[in-house]
Amino acid sequence: MISLLDKFPDGYPLGRPKYLAKEQHMWQRRLALAGAIAITAALALSACSGPSDAQTTDGVRGDKLSVQFTGVPISLNPALAGGGGSVVFTTLAYDPLIYLSGDGKLVPDLATEWKFRDDENTQLELIIRKGVTFQDGAQLDAHAVANSMNYFMEAGGGQVGSVGPIDTITAEDDDTVLITYKTSFPAAPTRLTQANQLGLIIGPEALKNPESLLTTMDGTGPYTYNPDTSVAESTYTYDRWDGYWNPDAQKYEQISVQVIGDPNAVISAATTGQVDFAAGGADTADAAASAGLSTISAPYFNYGLIILDRKGEIVPALADEKVRQAMGYAVDRAAIVAARGGDEFASAIDQLTADGEQGHDDGIGFDHDMQKAKSLMAESDYPDGFSMTLLSESPLDNQSLITQTAIAHLKEIGVKVTLDVASAIPDFIQKAGSKKYPAIVWPIVGDTASDYAQTFTGQGFTNAFGVADHDLDDLVAQAIVATGDEKEALEKQVSARSNELAWFLPLIATKNVYYVSPHVAGVQISPLNPNPIPVAPSADLAWRPAQ
Repeated sequence: MISLLDKFPDGYPLGRPKYLAKEQHMWQRRLALAGAIAITAALALSACSGPSDAQTTDGVRGDKLSVQFTGVPISLNPALAGGGGSVVFTTLAYDPLIYLSGDGKLVPDLATEWKFRDDENTQLELIIRKGVTFQDGAQLDAHAVANSMNYFMEAGGGQVGSVGPIDTITAEDDDTVLITYKTSFPAAPTRLTQANQLGLIIGPEALKNPESLLTTMDGTGPYTYNPDTSVAESTYTYDRWDGYWNPDAQKYEQISVQVIGDPNAVISAATTGQVDFAAGGADTADAAASAGLSTISAPYFNYGLIILDRKGEIVPALADEKVRQAMGYAVDRAAIVAARGGDEFASAIDQLTADGEQGHDDGIGFDHDMQKAKSLMAESDYPDGFSMTLLSESPLDNQSLITQTAIAHLKEIGVKVTLDVASAIPDFIQKAGSKKYPAIVWPIVGDTASDYAQTFTGQGFTNAFGVADHDLDDLVAQAIVATGDEKEALEKQVSARSNELAWFLPLIATKNVYYVSPHVAGVQISPLNPNPIPVAPSADLAWRPAQ
């Protein structure tokens, strides 16, 4: 069996590697776009870079790097932590098995090699790096890796549903880990990066006392979490670790994550040098440019109104398919895009996928059609409308612009919405999973229709009532393992069935927008990795002081 690293020695693109070149033409388009954006972002950062007290040669480090994040971490424990940009809280202290670079390539980290042993892509072999030590002093080996991954699978965290149909994880010897999947899963290596947390390996001492991971960290990463200088829900500080296996990749003595949610406070911190990297948006883009900050962006979230109460246990009207479809047609997505700052920052979506993603079908979609929406309501058992509570959150949906605009449109068909806005993501997730809310507004991520569908049909707070649809599940299962024209057709069927069920009412696709200080170099972003992190297994991929 040919190793994936033999085929792509410089790191292979995120996707379905077994048939990347021939069948995945849609993915190639995304890859080309990713490369273009990554190159553009790198050139922009280079052009804007200014003087710094530190040099960029190997062995010479900057003093401090400060990055902003919108909300508090769901957990400091990788097995319970969140995804997206929040991985910055864990990846400073924990190395992944496979590193996802800014331009979307898979790079060896704690796993130096990986390959499928079978043509069905159900057995993934990993060779574990030698000479690596955990921050607790223990040596990294295959047994420690398998123990950490099995703990992740049993811990019940929010990311467990994104790592694939894992059957068993075993250490065959000190150097080899074998992951066996219940069904074909060609994307398996992509689920072992920092993006999904499973590949962030926890030390054996911490696994003896998992509760310790709520306030301390025990990984093999380049930085150690310092609880003494950190302030919960405000500042999280990480100091350079002397025992790291590749000291050349440690480009700063200290990295801190500042929790700042208010956009005005964010732009103030970015323009005054309080932070070197921060989230951006339409309201602050001009101020960032005037201050000499570079702006980088890439597509990421597909926002939707997710119906949780699909059998009508709380709100009986939501069990009616015609009601749900009417809600889908009532929303004016172009108005939401305008509220978010225009096409530069978002685009309207009328199905699971955005235009250009696999599974997108121009022949279907929830076009804004108020007449059709009112007609469907009239045909339903609830022609006079109904009342419901909708849960949203403020860290991602700033000022609830997405949610409030959608609510205004729903009112026109008699759907009276009471809005509950959670101020923090952990609070939102707890409420969403409590079975007290019939619907939520929440972003989902993926590359294909089947990816997106799994985010609200599996276990977790996006399917709090545990409702399944056999037809959709069957289409998703077939699409995951299919290739070529068959896959394209099945992905479109997933999109069509999703819109028919109307459990996920698509709203808009948004971009991740960031501001970068001219004193920082090496930041890359792409559609294949819209959540860059400061650390990497090699010096050339790590963020560093600009010359």
